[in-house]
Amino acid sequence: MIFVDSSAWVALADRHDRHHAAAADFYGRVSRGEFGQPITTNYVIQETLTLVARRLGPSRAATLATSMTQSRQLITFWIERVHHDGAIALMAQHDDKDWSVTDCTSFVVMRALGADTAFAFDADFAQAGFVVLP
Repeated sequence: MIFVDSSAWVALADRHDRHHAAAADFYGRVSRGEFGQPITTNYVIQETLTLVARRLGPSRAATLATSMTQSRQLITFWIERVHHDGAIALMAQHDDKDWSVTDCTSFVVMRALGADTAFAFDADFAQAGFVVLP
């Protein structure tokens, strides 16, 4: 299982993103199942769509949303109150870090599912003790 963060989704969507080439190459490997099932959360999707809409326009964000929700490979984990509350507690425990609520919900979900690897260009995942690829 590999967790896909918004930093990876945005890099994939934006050809001008500095990580686009690496993201596209790595996503090919993810798509072939090399790292197990790709998973993300509804919070990550929301964050991704907001960033893509700002960078590339609402139409591009809508297209991306459709492809993510219709993907047969991608599992979307829906954040519930318990995960959100766990994320807030995690933020409070690590007030020396600049972790977002979305990142903290990702960490909570990854730990709950036993996922130790993230497809991300966000150093926060490494700070939280996860393997970050590419």
